[in-house]
Amino acid sequence: MTGRHNLLAFMLFCLCVNQPAMAAAETDATCSAQREHISQQIKDARLKGDSGQRVLLEAQLQNLTERCSGVVPLQPNHAEIERAMRLATTREAQLREALGTGDQQVIEVSKRRLDQARKQLEAAKH
Repeated sequence: MTGRHNLLAFMLFCLCVNQPAMAAAETDATCSAQREHISQQIKDARLKGDSGQRVLLEAQLQNLTERCSGVVPLQPNHAEIERAMRLATTREAQLREALGTGDQQVIEVSKRRLDQARKQLEAAKH
């Protein structure tokens, strides 16, 4: 399951990196259609209980909302901070899943990954 989450995170990262910061907002029709599509995927992920995918889709929806609003990043390393935030959020969801299994080995691995992701986030912010 972790491999699938990593793949989704990588795909989301690639999607975000390939999208240039836009000074003008995207068209309302385009944004609305994309927002509806992502919202449906979030609902499906909720119904399936796939919290990792739901978290990634919510981050994608947030990114879309910013682009559609014409928001331009203020920090030069905004993309790196966003990536680190998404990774930390994903790792938190994975830890919650691990806690649900009760497997101490999986829990410890998840804790270490979350700690590493949080350190990367702090480094990106400074």
